[in-house]
Amino acid sequence: MAVEESDTGYIHQVLSFMDKKNDTSFDFTQPYIRNSLKFVYPIFMFLYAVVGLLGMVGNISMLVVMGKRRLYQDPTYLFLGNLAFSDLIKCVFALPVSLANLLVQNWIFGSFMCFFLPMIQFFPIHASMLTFLMIAIDRFRRIVNPFKSRPPAGLCIIATWVGAICVVLPHAVYIKYIDLGAFLGHKFHGVGICYVNMEKHIEEYFRAMFVVFYALPLAIMGFLYVKISAEFKSALSDQTVVHYRISTPSVNTCNTRTEEFNSRVSWAPGEEESRAGSENTTQKEYQSSTPATRDSDDDLDLAKEKRTQNYLIAMVTIFAMCWCPMHILFLVHYFLHEDDERVSGHYDITFMTFAWFGYLSTCVNPLLFAFWRMSSSTMDRLKGYFRFSNRRRSSSQMSRTEVSESFVLSATPSPRQPRKPTQQRSKSLPVNPNELTPYQGIMV
Repeated sequence: MAVEESDTGYIHQVLSFMDKKNDTSFDFTQPYIRNSLKFVYPIFMFLYAVVGLLGMVGNISMLVVMGKRRLYQDPTYLFLGNLAFSDLIKCVFALPVSLANLLVQNWIFGSFMCFFLPMIQFFPIHASMLTFLMIAIDRFRRIVNPFKSRPPAGLCIIATWVGAICVVLPHAVYIKYIDLGAFLGHKFHGVGICYVNMEKHIEEYFRAMFVVFYALPLAIMGFLYVKISAEFKSALSDQTVVHYRISTPSVNTCNTRTEEFNSRVSWAPGEEESRAGSENTTQKEYQSSTPATRDSDDDLDLAKEKRTQNYLIAMVTIFAMCWCPMHILFLVHYFLHEDDERVSGHYDITFMTFAWFGYLSTCVNPLLFAFWRMSSSTMDRLKGYFRFSNRRRSSSQMSRTEVSESFVLSATPSPRQPRKPTQQRSKSLPVNPNELTPYQGIMV
């Protein structure tokens, strides 16, 4: 079996590592922590464990609530259930394997995991992004184009997972595995080297994934949500006009005030007829416009849909912010190709931090969903628990008002001490009735 130059290079690195240790009995079958993470790996293990446990509990609770309340009958909630399922895969499978791969320096997971690990890391992320895109398209069809048929949510979910899996399959082409047991004897049985073959230009693959599965979906979702917000704004303005026009008591009040004014003012004969004609035309326009504006979409609750959109936009924004550093780090790393040990040590810490920040989105979505489904009374009660500063401020304001009230009470005279009557001087001005204009003396 011929050995390539890259393979021999990695084998020489293993042999030189054994020479530096001055220990030929070095056991590569045991996991060894990277030198750059030797002092900080307990912190990362704790942070990853917290995120994994919270994500598992939150997403399982989210799926249970949707199942018990039958929320999956709504396509939007069915997509959110698919999102919770993809986050659950991240917490159960992708996060522990990624943590072990980042902490352990030698590869002890076998040849299958060498090719399967990038797939299990990336395809739930692509599935989540495609699910957010499907939610935006579905809501656009529902609100902006309600007369067009909406695609089945179940079929869209299946297409999402198939597309995410097909996209990560080419990643295995760039992976190379070296079985050290075949070259160095039985002592290295089950031990290998898993690395990325840089000669096949993997940076182009990551650049395409960044554009197609991150930047482009976010741009499309931003455009769709802006169109939906514009539709909400136009619908609310139309609704405001309807409420103003159908308020009949204001029309009656205006009529009574007009009659009062007409009874007190004597108009010219021609002017009075024209004024009456304008009032009749105004009433006719009001009567003809009222039934036309009432023909609206009563099935669409604008307040509820606007609240739903706010939470969905928050989920998309937090997801994009959490995974943006990781995407940028991939692009920068595969373009620079730094081999210095100090640079690689900083890269290991940065990579673990950005990966943890990306998996943090699995905990945020269930939290936003809980606030979304929470009743208004429970929300107000929960807000009251965290308003310590407002309570202190209100208590200080109450104490100040009590002091001011006591000061006012002490300053006011007692009932036994009668007040001295104050003499009000009224200055009378002579008025000439001939100087009054025709509009003076008329009370409207």
